[in-house]
Order: sequence, then C-alpha cells, then structure tokens
Amino acid sequence: MGELSRNYQIDDDITPIVKEMTQGAINLFEGSAGETGPSQFTDEATARDVLGTEGTVASGRMSLTFAIEMLRRYFGADVFNHSGMVDLRFLRPVRPGDTITFSGKISGISREANGSKISVAITAQNQKGDTTGVGQGSAIVPNAYLPPED
Repeated sequence: MGELSRNYQIDDDITPIVKEMTQGAINLFEGSAGETGPSQFTDEATARDVLGTEGTVASGRMSLTFAIEMLRRYFGADVFNHSGMVDLRFLRPVRPGDTITFSGKISGISREANGSKISVAITAQNQKGDTTGVGQGSAIVPNAYLPPED
C-alpha cells in the first residue's frame, strides 16, 4: 500500500470498503464529534421533526469519513495524510441498517511539481444498489510511474 513504485492507470479500481451503518455506530460517531442531546442522527422523534423521516439518518460526515478511509488505505497514510482530499456530495439518506459500499476508480493523472496527482471518482451505494453519494478524491504521489505522454 502506498508504494512509490506503484503503477497508476486511468480506470484502475480502488479497493472498496463496506460499512454496516448501525444506530450504535452512528451514535458513537456523533458523540465523538462532541454532539450532545438528541439530533436527527441519534433520536427518532427529532428526525421526524427536523427531517420528516421515519427514523434516524447517518450524517454526511460519516460517509465522508469512510471515503477518506478508503483513499488513505489505497494511497497509504504517509501520502494521503500529506496531500489527500475528498469532496463528496450526498444524494440519498443513509439509514441505520444500511450496508454502504464505498468504491473508486482512477479518473485522472496529472504531473505536479512534487509528484503526480492521482484523481479518483468515488461512489457510495447502499445494499439496494442506490447511489447515496458521489464525489472526487485525490492525492499527490511522489515519483509515481506514469505512462509516457503521447
């Protein structure tokens, strides 16, 4: 993981990660953010009042965290923590009981002064095949092998 000699190519798949979205995990995540008291993420009545939904939802921050985890694993913490970024758009609510698969595909490679910027198209899908989020991520990889320019 994160080896400098890795050969990056457009359309290469990123190793996906799969997350079970339990209410317990959602509560822990919200608590770790310093959130106290009922919210649409942790309390069904508040979710009904705030969102008009039956039941709670997972915050978008939670999906963003998992997308970051996927790219950190792929590029290696040393590379991703230094130059990585993720921008995720949330399309559908993620609910307790959902299983979300985060996947990615290399969408671009460009030369930078300090290495090569590897761009990744990111998709999050639930167990029904519905896309819950899409976005882009990238990291600048030092000394990445690039195919010769035409």
